[in-house]
Amino acid sequence: MHCAGCIAKVERGLTALPGIHAARVNYSARRVAITHDPALTLPDLRAAIAGIGFAAEPLADPTIAVENAQDKRLLRALAVAGFASMNIMLLSVSIWSGAVGATRELFHWLSALIALPTVAYAGQPFFRSAFAALRVGRTNMDVPISIGVLLATGMSLYETITGGTHAWFDGAVMLLTFLLAGRCMDAMMRGRARDGVAALLRQTAPGAYVIEAGQRRWVEARALVPGMMMQVAAGERFAADGEIREGKSSVDLAFLTGESRPVAVGVGDGVHAGALNMDGPLSVVVRAAGADTLIADIARLMDAAGQGKSRYCLLYTSQARSTWPGRSAWS
Repeated sequence: MHCAGCIAKVERGLTALPGIHAARVNYSARRVAITHDPALTLPDLRAAIAGIGFAAEPLADPTIAVENAQDKRLLRALAVAGFASMNIMLLSVSIWSGAVGATRELFHWLSALIALPTVAYAGQPFFRSAFAALRVGRTNMDVPISIGVLLATGMSLYETITGGTHAWFDGAVMLLTFLLAGRCMDAMMRGRARDGVAALLRQTAPGAYVIEAGQRRWVEARALVPGMMMQVAAGERFAADGEIREGKSSVDLAFLTGESRPVAVGVGDGVHAGALNMDGPLSVVVRAAGADTLIADIARLMDAAGQGKSRYCLLYTSQARSTWPGRSAWS
């Protein structure tokens, strides 16, 4: 998805299908939350999205921000287009200055040798998106972009072969450069929006030492279950929510409350995943782990805030959810 038109196509296209009651796109995270009949399966939803012209996969855990490899491809394409456009512009300066005859033809051919592979590589983000839309009988903003770039390149190549006076390789490559720069900046802004959730989740410890049958062993945070006894040393973060059974210390809850002053805790007090144990060792009984922790709930709320609607639409959605039990998140 690259624009508001893509968002509208996904939301309207899905809600027009039988069994799908609502669809809400989160453009920053490139996700769509679908409210649907329980009878619809994941392959059915995948096929429905593909029928609109987009590829999607179900998210195993919507709270985890996954790095998008497409952002890296955009940066590489921008680097190639930028480098090529600078070199083609240097060759074009001589033509604009009045080069004629064999000199002009030589510079046209040199520009073609640079522009053709550049357009083929740097234009892929637009060409693939346009082809995917046209294949299902739809259009998007990448269709006119692709047509313009290909026409400019094709006409320039024709003029070069026939010895024409003008060629527009510089315009075609510069257009790609500016468009890719816009896409990259858009991807950076979306990445910053996702980083807030990811930074919060990184506060949680990767695991903890657990006492079982008198033995002390390391357990990853995702493998912790309620009832386990964690040992958290001073300077470590808690990997799960729990209740202190032994020890006395102070805990840094700045990630939760914003207060920089540590809070004194002792036996019977509750602690949360992501909090920092400041002073002494603690023995903590796990009460909630993984997706059930408070920090995971906050991350989910932050992620949901990115797809919030107006008050009227939120009221409509909340009423609809009570009637439509099926709900899936896709990316």
